[in-house]
Amino acid sequence: MPEKKSGMLDILKGVFKPRKMNSEDIVYQAERVISDYVSRRRNEIICKYKGKKNYVLNVMLVLVSGVLLYCVYRIFS
Repeated sequence: MPEKKSGMLDILKGVFKPRKMNSEDIVYQAERVISDYVSRRRNEIICKYKGKKNYVLNVMLVLVSGVLLYCVYRIFS
């Protein structure tokens, strides 16, 4: 009889134990790997196009400044 009480007490203690961390679950780990890959890839793409955008803006700025300098030169000469 004392074994049954001990078993019941262990069951009750088990109910109040903290659950396992989600990182131990294989599904959670797979989702985490996929989300890390997607965020890293997204950042690479953003940096790639941001660099191109900055390059295009710099070229346009140089061209506009060249046109303005030419116009100023033609007006004052």
